[in-house]
Amino acid sequence: TISGNTTVTGNATVNGNAIIPTISGSTHITGDATVDGSVTAGGFFYTSDSRLKKDVRPLTHALDKVQHLNGVAFTWKKNNVQDIGIIAQNVEKVMPDLVSTDKDGMKSVKYANLVAVLIEAVKEQQKEIEGLKKEISKLQNKRSAH
Repeated sequence: TISGNTTVTGNATVNGNAIIPTISGSTHITGDATVDGSVTAGGFFYTSDSRLKKDVRPLTHALDKVQHLNGVAFTWKKNNVQDIGIIAQNVEKVMPDLVSTDKDGMKSVKYANLVAVLIEAVKEQQKEIEGLKKEISKLQNKRSAH
């Protein structure tokens, strides 16, 4: 449990598992935070207030981007644990802003940021579905008229 205000300046590295059931107060990490293992937390909240943003623009071609991603099942080399996810090098080809590379060349994916892309992809797909429904309805009406 971390309570109160916690600030980490520089690099924070945890070798093993980081279990964070409760974080209350403000927690700020400036620099890199690396966990070589797993992080279990009660919940993550990401700063997203519009007052902190500028040059806001809609995501475009989200469905096309999502279609270029591949979810994979795999086994971690270090502990033989089976898992699912995506491959950072593949994501980087489609959406480089979602991939970070550390000083050793190890790549990480900003999984939380994929949510915005998925939301827009679903909306694009729904627009296509609505268009197809209208087309089917028109065809059915023409068929009924004959």
